[in-house]
Amino acid sequence: MPNTIDWPDLLARLAEPFPAEHVKWRAGSVSKDKRKAIALAYAEPRAYEDRLNALCPGNWHVDFQPWGDDRIICRLTIHHVTRSSTGESGDSHPTVAGTSAEAQAFKRACSKFGLGRYLYDLPTTWVAYDPTTKRLLETPRLRTQPQATAPHSQAQPGRSEQFEAQEPIGAARAAAMHAELTRLGLPRKHHYNFASEVLNITITSFAKLREAEAKAVWTKAIERSRQRPAAA
Repeated sequence: MPNTIDWPDLLARLAEPFPAEHVKWRAGSVSKDKRKAIALAYAEPRAYEDRLNALCPGNWHVDFQPWGDDRIICRLTIHHVTRSSTGESGDSHPTVAGTSAEAQAFKRACSKFGLGRYLYDLPTTWVAYDPTTKRLLETPRLRTQPQATAPHSQAQPGRSEQFEAQEPIGAARAAAMHAELTRLGLPRKHHYNFASEVLNITITSFAKLREAEAKAVWTKAIERSRQRPAAA
């Protein structure tokens, strides 16, 4: 009997932001004086592959097909559902033109499933730019959580400086955490509300939790599971 795919849940998990350390920046439009440029965020294809492997192990694949002289079509299939997009070499060096077109096509196809799409929606940020090396001189502060997702507190005062100093647990551990909470009897649709109540801040992504925060949620979930039989 085939497994039933909970597409709303899967798409929500695919669309979760990447860990901040996986996001890189390149220069976009340059100012007239060539001293500033728009910082464009991106992630390497490996980050997308890791997310697919974590959430859809053995249930995704890609097919590439040339299109014209410098474009590639990528068809990404997840659980027998296919989405496609194209990529081009742009101004890449001829030795890596094919690789660049393939990577762009793959990431664009991934965005059709929501994966990495948030990177296109980040606020426009101008930073210092070196026209000689064509590189950014500053790294923007990544802001992936819109104000609308944190109605109770814009500054999120419940998160301590100790938590802020820790690295996020990342997508793979976030997926495992969702699985364990479900195993403990907490429905997937209630995971973020539960974590928000435990930590006293608005949680919209487990991947962005720090180690201490994840441990606090996990400990509370275990306590909850132990109390359920007594309350029944």
